[in-house]
Amino acid sequence: MPTIRYPQLKQHDERDGLIANDALLMCFYMQRPNEQIAPAIIRALELFRERIHPYQLAWYNAGDGQAKPLDDSAWEAIRKETLDPGPETAAFIQMWDDPIRLGGLHVDYRGLDIIPLPWPDRKDDVSVLYLRLPTEYLEEQGPGQVRALALDLAAELPFNSGYVDFVLCSNIWDLGKALKLIQPRYPGVHLASSGANLRMNTWVDGVHWMNFLGQPVLGQLGGVASLRERLSLPGISLQEMSGDRVLITLGEQPVTGDQEAGQMLPLHRALARVLEPHLHHWKRPYVSLDPEEILRWERRFLD
Repeated sequence: MPTIRYPQLKQHDERDGLIANDALLMCFYMQRPNEQIAPAIIRALELFRERIHPYQLAWYNAGDGQAKPLDDSAWEAIRKETLDPGPETAAFIQMWDDPIRLGGLHVDYRGLDIIPLPWPDRKDDVSVLYLRLPTEYLEEQGPGQVRALALDLAAELPFNSGYVDFVLCSNIWDLGKALKLIQPRYPGVHLASSGANLRMNTWVDGVHWMNFLGQPVLGQLGGVASLRERLSLPGISLQEMSGDRVLITLGEQPVTGDQEAGQMLPLHRALARVLEPHLHHWKRPYVSLDPEEILRWERRFLD
């Protein structure tokens, strides 16, 4: 297979600081408290750390945003604290290859102590496992290896939904500026935050190369048999998974939909039509993010 090359997407601020960068993102949403999923999370993270070689997680958040070297003893402490964080305490893991590099290797796990949370403004929060790899991992390993890793990770996790895709990640307050980098040229590139977004409930976070669907959305869509009938275009594959879940893959690799190259995204549009009632929409106002502009972006496969 020829080497895959993806566009280098970087956005800088007026002080030349990097505020957005391309990456490969694997993200899983689980409407379950940490107490129920912690062993699965640890298994998935151990698998991830082993399989991403030669890339390596070298730092972790030791509290109050302080990064410390990640050695075996630190990992063991993280493992124990995740499995037993204490009463009414959310589990929290952050690890990096470089804590400063925006588009680099990054793990962000938020495991809530109770779901749903008792506060009205947090009623949609869920536990999230956010795994970001540099784009070079996708280019070097190829989509087959990425797909195999994602499937093995997903097999460990009791997800409601999840995805794998080539993304542009940005800090929350710079999402509006980042969007201008990909709109309208690259509609296949997902605009993602630089860390876990908890406010997902059971919605689906967009349309992607790899789309993991569990309950309740899969049931509301009529199950795998119904999806096979509605998603019969060549290039769309459906793989049933244990626990009444499914993986929907659009093509052999992530695509950017480069409009200057005349790339069309019929598979994305087909899946978007099926998922439309269940797609997540940003609801909180963000600095420099116009609500109408972001809605147009979210509906780019529908309108």
